[in-house]
Amino acid sequence: MDKPPDFAMSRAVEILAQIYERQRRASEVPPPPLDRVAQLFNETMAFDVTKTTRAQVERALGVAFSYPVRGWHTYCVSGGDLGREFVSLFYQSPGLAEDPLVSAEVYLPKAKAAPALAPRNLGRVRLIPGEIAIGTQIGSLPESFARVEKPEGLGPYDAILQAQFPGGVAYAMGSSNVVERLAIYALRA
Repeated sequence: MDKPPDFAMSRAVEILAQIYERQRRASEVPPPPLDRVAQLFNETMAFDVTKTTRAQVERALGVAFSYPVRGWHTYCVSGGDLGREFVSLFYQSPGLAEDPLVSAEVYLPKAKAAPALAPRNLGRVRLIPGEIAIGTQIGSLPESFARVEKPEGLGPYDAILQAQFPGGVAYAMGSSNVVERLAIYALRA
């Protein structure tokens, strides 16, 4: 005949079940949003999807190269020891000087068809708040970043993290625990 579990064993199972339930419920709660607007920033320009316009960018950086497809405006900047990085921008309605910026990304160009643009030394582009740059360890991102499931066909990244901020959303993407792409997108009504 089986012996009934003793009190200590029953209590241990009960405690483990409570811990599991707390963790399960906690994982369903999104992380706190960033307390201010996220920007891609360097010493030359702050890319803010809540207020930067095409005219401001072109005054600071000049005319961009159209890459990866029509509508995107791409600049090549020095990424320090990592070589060149691309900064790609998308505006609400291409062609107008006062078009608001709706998307800004900085990334390591991985496509074989990427243009051979010479990098400009404008200072490292990083995501603020947090001073997150290409090459940052994914595990060191602020608690406001939560992992999201990778959409089909997104590309070479095995980790995608997202953080909400007033007026938009920020992403950090990478592989082998290293950030290789940072992006901010406006949320427009």
